[in-house]
Amino acid sequence: MEIINLENDLKLSFEKLPHAIRLIVSKDKEELVCRKEKLRNLFAFTKLIKAHFFKGRLQLCKSDDNIAILFKNENIGAISAESFKQVLNNLK
Repeated sequence: MEIINLENDLKLSFEKLPHAIRLIVSKDKEELVCRKEKLRNLFAFTKLIKAHFFKGRLQLCKSDDNIAILFKNENIGAISAESFKQVLNNLK
């Protein structure tokens, strides 16, 4: 499992499943929201200049080299697209 620390003690975790990656936002070991997606779709998202990924409580918005993480339509943190790709590469 790979983890990226966000603001306000929030964490974005990446859990490898047999046919997908599970993205989890948690705080103090409590899961707030998760989303399963195929690894190839996540890589395709990182290649776009501007994109909005996922619907529902967890969303990712990419603009240039930054990815904003939204929880219930509220921005809870941002990471670089490069660090996001690095985590995905570690999960191959």
